[in-house]
Amino acid sequence: MTHGSANFTNAKQVEEQRTKPQLSSIGRVAAGMLLLMVVAVSIGPLFWQVDPLAQHIGQRLNPPSLSNPLGTDQFGRDVLARILIGGRWSLAGAALVCLGTSCLGLFIGACCALGPRWLDYLLSRITETLQAVPAVLLALALSAILARSFGNLLLALVLTNWTWYARMYRALIMKELAMPYIEGAQVIGVKPLGILTRHVLPNLFGAIVVVATTNFGSVILNLSALSFIGFGLNPPTPEWGNLINESRTFFQREPRLMIIPGLCIATTVLWINLLGNALRDRVDHDRR
Repeated sequence: MTHGSANFTNAKQVEEQRTKPQLSSIGRVAAGMLLLMVVAVSIGPLFWQVDPLAQHIGQRLNPPSLSNPLGTDQFGRDVLARILIGGRWSLAGAALVCLGTSCLGLFIGACCALGPRWLDYLLSRITETLQAVPAVLLALALSAILARSFGNLLLALVLTNWTWYARMYRALIMKELAMPYIEGAQVIGVKPLGILTRHVLPNLFGAIVVVATTNFGSVILNLSALSFIGFGLNPPTPEWGNLINESRTFFQREPRLMIIPGLCIATTVLWINLLGNALRDRVDHDRR
């Protein structure tokens, strides 16, 4: 290679790096806000060392003040401390559900794409049947059957939300299996499991992250909804969904008790959806 052609190649690589789109400004703002939310609920209680379960009946329903920035609830408990601890349960629970459903959906999607045709047909029909019923209703029924606990609620959400992931991952894997390099791997004798682990999954990692991120917001909503109707953590342990439930009877007198956790849920879902859309646009461009 001549010196001139080498310079041309380097210039082309530099130009590709410059023109390669970065995460959009909205995506960066959403990522920053989510990071701020995670940091707040993770280390916030270390700085705001107020017991979220301590009751002070003489200070019940106090308005916001220096000692209680978000006021107190009907039992005199500090609302800020309960919001921070409740955020830990909500975000960690939703993350575990997304991880569980992603793994289960990826396994079933891979079985459909790489398995025999009869297995693909059977699993696809099961998936379509389960998708005909709203996942939150299935999770509600399963939570009623299982013993009431937060762990069982997360399990119920995993077992009823994997269908969407399975269909998405099946489609992604099938598209990747149609690539020419997969045919080359099959010709040299690479087993299906090796094709999946060595070639398909590394190339689909970005798309897998996007799929999980996109559905994270709906998982938070489902988790909060089930907690709101009493299938989440047992009181007095706070979680954003049951904080709204506990404050229903005081809405007209102190609407902030419902509005604050509601805003936490709404803003978190908003930032997650915006980040998911930005990541999707980035991954779609990279895969063109």
